[in-house]
Amino acid sequence: MEDRRGKYIILGNGMAGISAAKNIRMYDSKCRIVMISDEDVLSYSRPMLSKTPLLSYDLKKNFLYPESWYQENNIEVVLDAKIEKLDVENKKVITSKGIYQYDKCIYALGASNFMPPIPGSDMKQVVSVRTYKDIEGIKKLILGATSAVLIGGGVIGLEMALELSHLGITVTVVETLSYLMPRLLDEETAKSLEELLNPIKVITGANVSGIAPGEKAADVSLADGTIIPADFVVMSCGVRANTSIAKEAGIECDRAVVVNEHMETSVSGVYACGDCAQHNGMNYALWSQAKVQGQVAGANACGKRLRYGMIDSSLLLNSPKFAIFAVGDVGKNPDLQYEVETVENNNAPVFAINPRFTKSKEKRWYCNGELKGAIRVGSLVGIDALRKQIFNEKEVHDA
Repeated sequence: MEDRRGKYIILGNGMAGISAAKNIRMYDSKCRIVMISDEDVLSYSRPMLSKTPLLSYDLKKNFLYPESWYQENNIEVVLDAKIEKLDVENKKVITSKGIYQYDKCIYALGASNFMPPIPGSDMKQVVSVRTYKDIEGIKKLILGATSAVLIGGGVIGLEMALELSHLGITVTVVETLSYLMPRLLDEETAKSLEELLNPIKVITGANVSGIAPGEKAADVSLADGTIIPADFVVMSCGVRANTSIAKEAGIECDRAVVVNEHMETSVSGVYACGDCAQHNGMNYALWSQAKVQGQVAGANACGKRLRYGMIDSSLLLNSPKFAIFAVGDVGKNPDLQYEVETVENNNAPVFAINPRFTKSKEKRWYCNGELKGAIRVGSLVGIDALRKQIFNEKEVHDA
């Protein structure tokens, strides 16, 4: 007998894919859901790769759901499968493990770490942080290591730098831009962050010209002639959306797969969400973004008409030494005039890893009396209220 249930294929099993699967099952209890991933394990939390103490990282503790959850929700999972082609004309996905027909397809293939074409970047001592296998690789590299270089001064890179420093490794962070995290921090806070990172050395405005064995196994050469001895190198230079399968299928792509507010792509019946999707010209590649977009894509694949709204583009860097929270527009729009307010609280209640945090400093950016963004250094109490005050628009709307 022919199976007349709706067939939903989800490409990718990250947060966006899982979120889509949950909403599809919520709206359609009988359909067939198949998740296909090139990874060999079930969905796990990527943020925890750099937020968990390195030596105690345990993949099993970071699965989003146990295997029983997939069985209870009747979600088929195909792991370690290379996706070879998305045939949108015949509505099928061709993989190394078989061909899957679909009625609706959710494209949630995420992103991959950007590896700059630096000579020597293919050495085994050069790694990145994107998958659980990367963490296992770093665990091996730190054995006997005394020095490391982090190329890139984003959140993941700094979290890894702090962890390596905590383990007694001499760490140098090399950032191409003039200060750390310019998209989310102002220059004053970034300079304060450099001081808080001590004894980690931060070099900004620097370009890496090569990596090669020298005094150490993977010495890093800068364009100005400086050589930084290192036992290993961690690349943290951002991500690039995985769009090749979509492009080959004729789906419109820019920096990522282009979607509208309903997470629909340019091809009927194909939705995209998460790190591989671009909405209104933006692709933040945030965990929170992936979750909400997955919800919208899954619901709309079932016939709903939800709309994706503003995403909370925030930064949280919480370490045993300090905490920094940045949210919204911190004076980055050159077409706007801002009023900046600085608030210091020397008796702030504490919610951070380090109980010694007893004060906080907050900068707020206003435009026409409206709070646009803020940066908090110190106590994290009240950041949810601050976030809601700035992002008063819901992330998901009914059409």
